[in-house]
Amino acid sequence: MKFYNREFEIAELRRIRELAFTRNSRMTVVTGRRRIGKTSLIKKALDDNPDSPMLYFFTARKTETALATDFVRAKSILLV
Repeated sequence: MKFYNREFEIAELRRIRELAFTRNSRMTVVTGRRRIGKTSLIKKALDDNPDSPMLYFFTARKTETALATDFVRAKSILLV
């Protein structure tokens, strides 16, 4: 996918990733309308270091409790 005018967003996601590994853990939430390239943007920002650990957590419309439960489950799978 070709990206136009997304240099700032890609640089910001990379900066946040570096902070997560050098200072404190970080959680980044990317929101927007459907099918505008959120997942592709995240993948593009991380393609400079494919071995960098990350947790991609896709959510749907759920209650906060259900989302928290799903997140904890996904995180525990990653840590195993």
